[in-house]
Amino acid sequence: MRRLGKTVTLLTLLALTFLCINGCSWESGGGNDAGNYDGDNGEYPPPPYGVNYNETAQNFRVEQTLCVEGGARGAAIYASDFLDAKATLVSVHAGWCGPCKAQAATMEDNFYQVYKDQGLKILLILFEDDEGSSDHQALLDYTCTYRERYGMTFTLAIDPGADVMGQFFRPTEAGTPLNMLLDDEMVIRYKVEGTIPNVLEGNIEALLSE
Repeated sequence: MRRLGKTVTLLTLLALTFLCINGCSWESGGGNDAGNYDGDNGEYPPPPYGVNYNETAQNFRVEQTLCVEGGARGAAIYASDFLDAKATLVSVHAGWCGPCKAQAATMEDNFYQVYKDQGLKILLILFEDDEGSSDHQALLDYTCTYRERYGMTFTLAIDPGADVMGQFFRPTEAGTPLNMLLDDEMVIRYKVEGTIPNVLEGNIEALLSE
């Protein structure tokens, strides 16, 4: 009888241990903050990482803007979500930035519609609205306005205060817009900040032709 009791106790402990392990594993998989580099499921190119030409960008995370009925909302999006593209144009804007607006007006017709079937994807990220605010909900709402104003059908996201994308450019030192072209291994193949690049089209075509 005593041996049976010990056996039941041991089985109970093993069952509790199993439940605890599985519970802890489930807990650790949720609730990532913006900027964490853990959304690639092991498919993202390995380090070393960098922020300059010919270096591999980290698997940064920003917040995709979903313009839905009842108001804008956000959802996590990673650089790794663009691994299936032959080329990805990452363009970081501020709503108050004149050159950004001038570029935004051309991106759908001159770039996305021309090159999307050849493997180009675009990720446009806003870090402040037209009043210089980086308030989370206000920036989400403004991004939907930006999309509608310029007829954009590609991916838009927010990065309040450039907390994530600030590693790639100087948002407080006239570095806006940032335009960065990544290949299918997330290597930075072209990068310029503070101006509208007049050679961007040629760089996209060269990368897509490889």
